[in-house]
Order: sequence, then structure tokens, then C-alpha cells
Amino acid sequence: MTSPTEVSGRQRLFRKMVLGVLLYSVVLGFFNDYTDILQTRSYSVTFSVAVVMQLLTYLTFALKDYVVRWFRRRGGPQHKIGIVFSVWLIMFLSKFVFLGVISVIFRDAVHISGFVGLMVIIITMTIAQKLVDLADDKLADDGPEGEQSA
Repeated sequence: MTSPTEVSGRQRLFRKMVLGVLLYSVVLGFFNDYTDILQTRSYSVTFSVAVVMQLLTYLTFALKDYVVRWFRRRGGPQHKIGIVFSVWLIMFLSKFVFLGVISVIFRDAVHISGFVGLMVIIITMTIAQKLVDLADDKLADDGPEGEQSA
């Protein structure tokens, strides 16, 4: 068993997935309420889309990491070109997978205004995630002296 200060890999994954779903939910909610890029029938649908997008994002990055490891094991000067091209291809094509999966699962309950609309949502989500990571890192740098006593 881990001590209260140690965090297991499964705990990190759980926290990352929950935070990702919550961030996607907020970002998608704003896009649904204030733009024509995304329309959903209800907040329940918006939240469900957030769960699906977080799972797809996780799978996309897992595939990217697997491919990068595969090329690095091969070595040689071509592996860097292979890594760059493969990562670009995975990240580019994954957006079409996102659109297809959302279309199949949610049918008429969700409308995303195409590839560019999805890219805007994902870029916004990436910025939000980076801001949360930055805040988390800053809080970690404060150490125990930054903590308040109860």
C-alpha cells in the first residue's frame, strides 16, 4: 500500500482522466453556449461528449507514445524523421476519428462544425490543460510552507 504522500500510477491516471473530463466538459459547455461551433441537445450530452473526447485523447496519446518508442528502439538516423511524420499523422488523423466516433455515438444530439471547429475546441482544451498544469506545477513548487494549517 502507498503512503498518503505517494501517488500510484493508477491514481495519477484516474486524476488525469477525471480532470480531463471536467475540463472538456467546461470547454464544451462554453462552446455550446456561446458559439455555433458546437451544439448539443443537453448538458448530459455535453458531459457524455467530454467523456468520449477524453477517452479518445488518452488513446491518441497512448498510440503516439507507442509509435515513438517503436521508432526509438529501431535507432538510426531515419528514426527521427519517422517519429516526426508518425506523430504528425497520428495527431492529424485522430481528429477525423474524433468526429467519426462522436457522429456514430451521438448522431443528431451533437453537431460540431467540421474539422476546423473540432480543431478550435481541441486547441482551446489544450490551452486550458496547460494552464491547469502550470498552476499545479506552481503549487508543487511552493512546498509545505505554502500549505495552510487546518
